[in-house]
Amino acid sequence: MKKVLYIGWIGFGNLGDELLWHVFKELSEQYYSEEEIEITPSFPGVDFKNVEPYDTVVLGGGSLLLPGYLQVLQKAADLGKDILIWGSGMDWVEKEQLDKMLAGENVSLRKLFTEKDGELMKDVFNRASFAGIRGPLAKKALEAIGVDSKKIRIVGDPGLLLSANSVVDKKEKIIGVNWGTTYNRLYGGNELAVEDALASACKKLIQQGYKIAIYPVWGSDKASCQRLFDKINDPEHVVFDEKLYKEQELMTILSRYTMTINFKLHANILSLAAGVPCVALGYRFKVFDLASSLEMEKYVISTDSSNLEQDILERIAHIEENESNIMEKYKVKEALYVPILTEPFIQKLI
Repeated sequence: MKKVLYIGWIGFGNLGDELLWHVFKELSEQYYSEEEIEITPSFPGVDFKNVEPYDTVVLGGGSLLLPGYLQVLQKAADLGKDILIWGSGMDWVEKEQLDKMLAGENVSLRKLFTEKDGELMKDVFNRASFAGIRGPLAKKALEAIGVDSKKIRIVGDPGLLLSANSVVDKKEKIIGVNWGTTYNRLYGGNELAVEDALASACKKLIQQGYKIAIYPVWGSDKASCQRLFDKINDPEHVVFDEKLYKEQELMTILSRYTMTINFKLHANILSLAAGVPCVALGYRFKVFDLASSLEMEKYVISTDSSNLEQDILERIAHIEENESNIMEKYKVKEALYVPILTEPFIQKLI
């Protein structure tokens, strides 16, 4: 029996990271028998830096392309273990460098990664039996620090493997709003200003005939959601459901909505997987990378925008006109990425 370590930011109640682990586990059960494989997820209490007991180490979904995690993969490779990168993304690239990247200019990531970090990443990508990352912007970032582009595959976010078990055909004129906190670690550095603009946009959307449904995807987001609910101050047209749902439960709820506005990364994937177009609040690099992987850049609004409320209303109006085109585009991308994401399982690389 092959012993596999799955590394993710799991066991902390964050829906995005948890669903990525669930998708990996389900695929493993689909393609391997219980006698073939035993997977240990990196829940709290598991010393994932001790790779000795495992045959294969997988860096899973989430924004984990960071030196600390890659050192674990390097150590595993040094011990003769198989290593894989499966849909991991990148975050923390500063806005100035993101803007240069989007403009097609050369970027410098010296503030984020040292020369030693670059050597580490090159080594890990060279030795991985499968090196699949979330999106094209992360690929540009890796290339900027010297990773061989031929060693990097864009596989999309593993959340693309989600498909809703039950979807409601009849839509209601409701906009789902996912809000939360990043403890001010966001582009623009002012979470409350984003919250004020979002509250103001929601009031305008109510005037247009929409209802608003606020929902968190992480326990720490509840206080921010409550504050947003209070700022809109319209209980007749706004609900705040503070329950933390599992991915399938949440997709069933989202499938009733016309569209969503989302702060947290995987709220966007859950919405699209439920057949509902979305506006993404681009609070850090990873949101832009995800949107770029889906060719949905125009539906991302940077949280450092000086005109955030108007930007939200314009994107909503655009979705109203283009809903079927957006969902068709998502289906095309899903069809592109699903075979690549399942490849390590089909080829028994894990």
